[in-house]
Amino acid sequence: MTEAPPLRVVHLLQGLEIGGLEIMVAHLLEGLDPRRFQSQVIGYDSLGPLAYRLGMSGIPTSLLQRRPGVDLRYIPRLARHLATIRPHILHLHNPTAFFYGTLAGRLARVPCIVYTEHGRDFASSKRNKFLHRLLARWVNRIVVVSESGRAVLQAEGVPRERIKIIHNGIDAAQFLIGEDRWGMRTRLGFDREQPLLGIVARLDSIKNHASLLRAMPRVIRAHPDATLLIIGDGSLRAELEKQAGELGLGRNLRFLGTRNDVPELLAALDVAVLCSLSEGLSLTLLEESAAGKPMVATAIGGNPEIIEDGQTGLLVPVGDEAALASAINSLLDDLERARTLGGAARLRFMREFTLARMLSRYAELYEGCAREY
Repeated sequence: MTEAPPLRVVHLLQGLEIGGLEIMVAHLLEGLDPRRFQSQVIGYDSLGPLAYRLGMSGIPTSLLQRRPGVDLRYIPRLARHLATIRPHILHLHNPTAFFYGTLAGRLARVPCIVYTEHGRDFASSKRNKFLHRLLARWVNRIVVVSESGRAVLQAEGVPRERIKIIHNGIDAAQFLIGEDRWGMRTRLGFDREQPLLGIVARLDSIKNHASLLRAMPRVIRAHPDATLLIIGDGSLRAELEKQAGELGLGRNLRFLGTRNDVPELLAALDVAVLCSLSEGLSLTLLEESAAGKPMVATAIGGNPEIIEDGQTGLLVPVGDEAALASAINSLLDDLERARTLGGAARLRFMREFTLARMLSRYAELYEGCAREY
C-alpha cells in the first residue's frame, strides 16, 4: 500500500526575525514529519535570520511584501500566489496575517485555513473586534497558545468551543544538560556564593527592563553582592545603560548582549526574572522551566499557565517594583526553597510544554482538518 503524499502547509507571518512567535514556527516546521507535511513560509513584511536556518533544513521561505498600512491590493496578490502553490492548509499567525490570509485563502480556495493567536500587546478597536469576529467564521480552525489568548478572542465574539489551546513547546534537551553552573560562573568572574539574577529578553519596551532596574536597589540593600545579568540586545540598550548609571547599579549589573550559550548562562543563575508588560506563552519561561530555574515573573498573559504562583515560581503584579524586589529577595533569602520551586517547574514543563507534545497536537489538528475536505 502506497503512502499518501504529504500535506502542503503554507505559513503566513510577518517575517522570520528572532522572536518568540518566529522561533515557535521554526520549531514547528523543523519538527513535523516531512513524510506527512510539506511546509513553507511566506513573510509579508520581511524575512530575517530564521529564513536561513529553515532553508538549511530544506524548508522554503519567500517574501511577498505588502505595502505599508492597509494594502487591500495585497489580498488578490497573495491569492494568486497561493493558487500557484495549491496548499492543502494555510496557517496564519497573529492578527495581520489573519486579515490578509483569510481573505486571500478564500479567494484561492484553500481547503483548510488555520489561525493561531500568539498574543497581543495592543487593545483592539471596535472595528477590529467586528472584523476578527467575521474572519473567525471563515477559518476552519482557531488556535491560541494560552487561556488568556482564548479570553481575548472570546471578548471579540468568537465562540469558546471553536477555540483550541495548543501550548508552545520547546526541546528540553539542551536545557536539561546545561553545563555545571560553576564553570560558567568562573568564566564570568563570579564566585560560588555571589547571588546571580538574570533576565533573557530582547531590549524592547514590552519586556519592561526599566521596572527591573528600578527594583534592583531594593534587592541590593538586602543582598549587596547581587548581580543582574541582562541577556539580549535591542534598541533600548543605550537608554537602559543610562538608567542603570543613574540608579548607581554599576558593579551589580552586567549587559551581556545577544548570546549563543543561554543554557549555560541559565545554569549559573540563582533566580530568573521576566517582568514583561505583555506575553503570549513565553518561550523564555519555558526554557527556564526546562532548566529547573526558580522564576519570578509578572502575572500577565500566559505566564500564570507556566508558573503556578508559590508552586513552580512566583508571580507579581505588572509595574509593582516593590513586589518584584520582595519576590526576588525571598528566593535569595531561601535558596533551598528556590531550588524546590525550580525542580517543580521542570516537572511541570515535562508534563505540559515539550516540543513533542506541541508537534503531536498540531499534526493531529492539520490532519483532522484535511480529512474534512
